[in-house]
Amino acid sequence: MSEKNLFEEMLPDYLPEERKKGDIIEGMISRKEIEFGYLDLNSKKEGRILVREIEDFNIGDKIEVKFIREDENSIIVSKFLLDKAKEFASYNVNDIVTGEISKKIKGGYIVKIGKNEAFLPFSLARLEKDKDYTGQKFKFLIKEKDKNKIMISRSDLIKIEEEKYFEKINVGDIVTGKIKEVLDFGLVVDLGAVNGFVHISEISWNPVDDLVEKFGINDEISAKVIEKDTEKNKLKLSIKQLSQNPWETFEEKHKIGDTVKVKVTEILDFGIVGNILGNDISGFVHFSELAWNKGAKELKNYKVGDEFEAKIIEIESAKRNVKLSVKQLVENPWEKVKEKYKIGDVLERPISEIFDFGLLIEVEKDVDGLLHITDLAYKKVSNLASKYKVGDIIKSKIIGFNDEKNRISLSVKAIFDEKWENLENNYDLTQALKGKVVNVQDYGIFVEIEEGIEAFIHKNEFSWNKSEKKSYKVGDEVEFKIIVMDKIEKKLAGSIKQLTKSPWAEVTEQYKVGNIVNTQIEEITENFILVKLTDRFNGIIPKRELSEHFLKNISESFNVGDKVTAIITDINDKKKSIALSIRRVHQMEEKKEMEELLKIYGV
Repeated sequence: MSEKNLFEEMLPDYLPEERKKGDIIEGMISRKEIEFGYLDLNSKKEGRILVREIEDFNIGDKIEVKFIREDENSIIVSKFLLDKAKEFASYNVNDIVTGEISKKIKGGYIVKIGKNEAFLPFSLARLEKDKDYTGQKFKFLIKEKDKNKIMISRSDLIKIEEEKYFEKINVGDIVTGKIKEVLDFGLVVDLGAVNGFVHISEISWNPVDDLVEKFGINDEISAKVIEKDTEKNKLKLSIKQLSQNPWETFEEKHKIGDTVKVKVTEILDFGIVGNILGNDISGFVHFSELAWNKGAKELKNYKVGDEFEAKIIEIESAKRNVKLSVKQLVENPWEKVKEKYKIGDVLERPISEIFDFGLLIEVEKDVDGLLHITDLAYKKVSNLASKYKVGDIIKSKIIGFNDEKNRISLSVKAIFDEKWENLENNYDLTQALKGKVVNVQDYGIFVEIEEGIEAFIHKNEFSWNKSEKKSYKVGDEVEFKIIVMDKIEKKLAGSIKQLTKSPWAEVTEQYKVGNIVNTQIEEITENFILVKLTDRFNGIIPKRELSEHFLKNISESFNVGDKVTAIITDINDKKKSIALSIRRVHQMEEKKEMEELLKIYGV
């Protein structure tokens, strides 16, 4: 080769290279300083690079870098920008990448994917706008890419993953996930690609009241897929169906009449809820099934955690409910009571309870009798608590048997009925009776002859003399006579005054019309005077019958205490009055005197 040709061939190696921004060049690391590293680029000038970009390389290593610019002393290069460009070039639409949200901007988020940044719009994020996701990593789908920008989507990736997940998952599959949300009515479970939902009814075979107490956010659970909605990409899950239905097991092993052991889980106003031991099944004991009598009172003897035996009396398969009974483990004392007693038997037993509507009487242990308020007396009775106390002995008669309530019906009135029927046999109603005052009213008093038998004495029957004011108080013993008896209405009327002869009967026996009496003036009024006929009865002499002459003022001619002679002119039985006349006595005397004179001087 000629010298000219050789020179021309070697000349390019010695001429300075013309490089532009973005060119890729190769160099060897020649040295590292604190801030910068330097590369041998086979050029007059060294390449200068940030030392942090080559911290993973050693001196002597060859690396490719990107030409940035050239200054007086060095060629500025960057491996990071070269790697970033290569990485950007490697991304394609629909690629799945992992990125970290670096900041929130208007319209979306800036996401760092490798050495590049991408834009995630809110509409494609499937994230809560009000929540801060800075620093959190997610997987994304590259939605769009142009010369220097990338737009990514989380919602598209989730949709794809959901579709893939739903293609694989089937009803009956067992899945595992973390609780994402605890609601009042169920659990939202994060299964990775999709969410599943466990309704509260699918938590347990037994009712669950409070999910918050039982579950927490991020708790890991397993569940069975029970429903798959492909259109909405929704899964319904069940925790309880991972185990066999305890109800089916219970029905296989138990029947009505079996005795089971129960542990109290809840005390209600009307009974007990308990867990049937050996089964994940609850049973219920109504308080009426706790004891043959006073079940409500027996309920107070139980507390949560107590264990007891009970008899299965009903299995409701449709409702999955078991009804239990404690009392049916022992013989019903009611049957013995019905054999022992009969209607008409008279009992004397203590009061066990007092209600507004009547009294409960303890007939036998665990068997009560009801003495209704309407069977206590013929008169209206109220406020029983003020008249009776628990333990008082009550005499009553059996009037019925209530098989539904295992209770005897009692009556005090029934005993009174018998007393009323035999009243005339037990008492000589023509003679005086004695009794105790039990009630005092303005119009009279009520006197009890014996329990259940009372007589009413009107105040007019206290005394023959109305001016005589007699009074009585509760507890006074009085003697009286029966004047009216009404067996149908169960009423007696009595009289105190009729124990003695009436003043009228006394005076009419002693005096007749025409009798002339010498008596004393007891009272003087404007139109008449009263004269004494007996100690308890006065006769009346009208003003016109006092004298043959006109009297303007009776008191001018007569005084109280004066003795007068008068004739009885009228006895009025209806008005109970006796009228007399002084004037007629004078007329009679004058007539008699005339007759005597005529005998002597008459022709």
